[in-house]
Amino acid sequence: MERKDGETPVENSAVGDAKEEEKQPRQEKKPFGIDAYLEKWTAAEQEAAKAFLRALIADAHQYMEMTEEEVVEEYRRAGKLHRYDPDTEWQKRYARVARAHPPPPCVMALIPKLEQYLKLLDEDDEQDYLKLLNEDDE
Repeated sequence: MERKDGETPVENSAVGDAKEEEKQPRQEKKPFGIDAYLEKWTAAEQEAAKAFLRALIADAHQYMEMTEEEVVEEYRRAGKLHRYDPDTEWQKRYARVARAHPPPPCVMALIPKLEQYLKLLDEDDEQDYLKLLNEDDE
């Protein structure tokens, strides 16, 4: 459909949209992903989060390079071979890093399962403590 001025409605609507865009001020580009959270955190929270994540990544790399025998030997040297469970090893390692490099509460809110992982370690510690008490009674 052509009008008297020779323009089609499609061409005309595109020109109108461009003019409307020029009138509206450009919105600032909003951060995405973790950047959106980082803006809200204090400098101390950001540093604690970075330390936790760096340690977590380093531990993951170390664990991935280990063989099953090396992991078993690590537990044996620590005297906790009876606690080794390949099904929960990743979670326990994650929790150990969180204990060594506590993430700030703002990061904990992003990782809801971390509390469950910490409970795995707490249960192991409690059982070891009870075992130690029973040995002392004998």
